[in-house]
This record gives sequence, structure tokens and C-alpha cells, in this order.
Amino acid sequence: MKDGLLDLLKLQDIDKKLQDLEDRRDRYPEEITTRQRDIDQARTAVEDQERSIDDNGREQRKHERELTAAKASLKEHEARFSSVSTNREYDALQQEIEADKARMADLEGHILTAMERGQALAQELVAKRQAYEDTGAAQQPRIDALEADLATLQQQVDGVVADRERVLSSVDPALLRMYERSRKRRGTRVAPIRKGACGVCFRQLPAQQRSNVRYTAQVYLCESCGAILIWDEQSS
Repeated sequence: MKDGLLDLLKLQDIDKKLQDLEDRRDRYPEEITTRQRDIDQARTAVEDQERSIDDNGREQRKHERELTAAKASLKEHEARFSSVSTNREYDALQQEIEADKARMADLEGHILTAMERGQALAQELVAKRQAYEDTGAAQQPRIDALEADLATLQQQVDGVVADRERVLSSVDPALLRMYERSRKRRGTRVAPIRKGACGVCFRQLPAQQRSNVRYTAQVYLCESCGAILIWDEQSS
């Protein structure tokens, strides 16, 4: 019976390994997605900033073309003064010239604003590119490690399952049924005695109970947590 109980302890260790592997297999994809999302968001911020700079540049060039056209219009209107013959024509031409000058002043203001905005956007782009690089440096190594581990997890699971089958073949069916009931109720609940206490809940055990667990073939449970008590080489 004692050897069978020790087999249960081996089985519990294997089940813990198996649970850990399965938890990692379930957890890693979500963690990879979260970390990759951080990188993607930082990259998107850079791309959005670059688009803003491009849009601002196009707007500035558009205003510059319009300013060139306004200057040409002004020059043309000023050249027509020599051919003006009436006051009405003079007044009309003067109004057109004033409109050209007003248009030019407005466009020059837009161009200056675009230039200032372009400088600010360029500075922000530097900061966002640095943030992107920092995010990648912080997240990518962990992503690579998770993906590498994830690629071998199924193989690791298969190996642990094979170990479990080998241990199961030596476990007494009655003990196995007790173990499985305990697992379903509270998780893995086989407790080696450590320093006179239950290895699960750490409740100190009476000396007589410790002696019974060590020297008798009967199965004893911890009165506090219900774990199956076992005496092994590290028990004291």
C-alpha cells in the first residue's frame, strides 16, 4: 500500500506538470496577441504620423502653387495699368490687384502655418518612432520565446501523458479511484508530510497520525483539507 501511495505522489507530480503545460498552451496565444497588439499600435502611431506629415506637405505645396498663381495674377493685373483708359477700368483693376494681394497674404499665412505644423509633426514622429523601437525591444523577445515554446508544447504534453500512462499501470485501482475523486473535488490532493504537517494545507498533524501514516498500510486523510497523506523519504 505504501508503494502505491508513493506512486500516487508521482502521479500527482506528473499531473501538475501536465496541467502547467496545458495552461501555458492555453495562455500563450493570448499573451502573444496582447504583446503583438502593443507593437502594432506603436507601429500604427508611426504610420498615422507619417500620413499626417504627408497630408500637411501636400497642403503646403498646394498653397505654394496657389501663391505662385496669385503672384502671376498680380503681375498681370499690374501690367494692365498702362492700358487703362477710364476711371471705371482703373477702379476695377485696382480691386483685382487688392484681391490678389489679399489672396497672397492669406496663402502666405497658410504656408507658414503648414511649415510650423510640419516641424511639430516631425518632432512627434521622432518620438513615436522611438516609442515603436522601444516597444519592439521590450515585447518581441518575449513573443519569440513564447512562440518557440508554444511550438514544442504539444510534444512536451505528449511526453508527460506517456509518463502518466506508465505510472498509472502500477497504481492500485482503489487508490486511483480515491485519487481521481480527490482531484475532481479539490485538484491534486496528495500530501507528503513535511515537518510534521500536511504538505497541502500545512496543518500540524498529531504524532499518532504521523506514525500511522508512516508505519501502517491504511490510507489516512488530512482532517483539515482532505488530502491523502503520504510518508516519503523527505518526511519528518
